[in-house]
Amino acid sequence: MGRLHLPLVASDLERLGRLTRTYQLVEGVVVAVGDTRARLYLNFDRDWHRDFTIVVERKDQAALKAQGVDVKALAGRRVRVRGWIEWRNGPTVRLTHAEQIEVLPDTPAALAAPVAPAAPHRDREAPAAPDGIAL
Repeated sequence: MGRLHLPLVASDLERLGRLTRTYQLVEGVVVAVGDTRARLYLNFDRDWHRDFTIVVERKDQAALKAQGVDVKALAGRRVRVRGWIEWRNGPTVRLTHAEQIEVLPDTPAALAAPVAPAAPHRDREAPAAPDGIAL
């Protein structure tokens, strides 16, 4: 029998940062959706410089929507995502298939969270591990 894997919390940036290059299940409330020419960003904090982010390439948006995932409509919603943790302006997961994401039932806290517009992303470096190697 396999181990039960509980979702990681999107706000636990220290733990997510240590788990880069691993496949994880992450859950949290999307605070805002950032929209740039090339990508959409589901930000899990007002400060996109340090938050967990789900990245959707513009080319994947139509296929996701055809499968019932309207990325632009996820601001303020609680979601669970599966994928490889990468480092790009903080811990990220690239969303390429609808099967990677679940929209969870709204909770009172999620409904009360104000949604602010997201700023575009710029790359920043991953935190260094104690041995000096970037995570």
